[in-house]
Amino acid sequence: MLSTRSAKSHYHPPPLKTKGAALVLGLAAILFGCLLSFNGAFTSTVPLTVVSDRSGLVMDQGAKVQLNGVQIGKVREIDHVADGASLQLDIDEQWFGLLTADTVAEIKATTAFGSKYVALEIPDGSSAEPLAAGHEVRSRNVTTEINTVFENLTSVTEHVDAAKLNATLGAVATGLRGRGNQLGTTITDANTFLAAVDPTLPTLANDWRDAAITANTYAEAVPDFMALLGNASVTSDTLVAEEKPLESTLQAFRTMGDEGFGIASENEKSFLDAMRLFVPTTALLAEYSPEYACLFQQAATTAEAEQRFGAGNTGYSLELDAGIMPGDDNYTYPENLPIVQGRGGPGGAPGCYPEITKDMFPTPHLVVDGGANIANATAPRAGSPSFVEYLFGTTIGGVTPR
Repeated sequence: MLSTRSAKSHYHPPPLKTKGAALVLGLAAILFGCLLSFNGAFTSTVPLTVVSDRSGLVMDQGAKVQLNGVQIGKVREIDHVADGASLQLDIDEQWFGLLTADTVAEIKATTAFGSKYVALEIPDGSSAEPLAAGHEVRSRNVTTEINTVFENLTSVTEHVDAAKLNATLGAVATGLRGRGNQLGTTITDANTFLAAVDPTLPTLANDWRDAAITANTYAEAVPDFMALLGNASVTSDTLVAEEKPLESTLQAFRTMGDEGFGIASENEKSFLDAMRLFVPTTALLAEYSPEYACLFQQAATTAEAEQRFGAGNTGYSLELDAGIMPGDDNYTYPENLPIVQGRGGPGGAPGCYPEITKDMFPTPHLVVDGGANIANATAPRAGSPSFVEYLFGTTIGGVTPR
């Protein structure tokens, strides 16, 4: 039997609003995460400062920071300082370790009208220490924007008369009309010439710098040069006034030269012989030339000593330092034959020793071997002939050597 109650339904409407809201929130979270990731919120960065004369007209926050063409960070903030602009950079931590202390920066533009970016460069073969966080890097240059060119051009045109400029340009156009081939040839020749000159520009620059130094030197010497010219004018006036005596003097010199030439021609052989005879003498003088300085110095010292030992006294006294010295034996033959083996001076050659003082030890000495030295005579001993021989002759003392 069928029941009169209706069957209970199990159908429930789907929660579309809840799921739609969850989907929207999920998409918003994903977009927000992508935005944060794009802005580097999840990337660890290291601060770096770049100081430049100016930042450029189109340098904005968020501009790229590149190293060898690869982006490694971005510009976080641009500040104006007294001597230019200060750019605060955020460098990715994974790339910061590549930078060294001698890293240089340049502010460049992608195109003539494009935005600016910071280009970092590491010198080739750099061995500097790693760059520290917060370090300050100086920018070498900032490329000129086309905006700046237009601004400067506008400033120039404000001071130029338009009518005169039009007339000038018209005259130039008239002069160039029909001469395109000649102008092209001239430009080509100029390009060839400049290409040949270009390799020598460093040398030319050095020459200009040297020329400036030389010009400054000449400029300092100009007063002296003008004074010299003034004195030369006085000398020339004197020569003009004494023209006749000068002519006679020059004529006398000419006559003397002719006569001297005749005398020299007649005695040429005698002059040559005299020069040859002078060779041994001059060679000896040259050998002993190192001693000449000592000779004149000691002559002056001797003159001072002469004043101390009598010349400077009253004329009736003489100061002496006398003593008794042991005597030498009489001359014997052949032991005391003359020997020429004297050597002295530094290294045994003729030369000069400094003035001997009490602090000089060992004292320089001369090695003299003239044949009068007594062999092995290093201590006092009885002389020969003895005192007995002086009294009684050779009967007791024996035969006296000759």
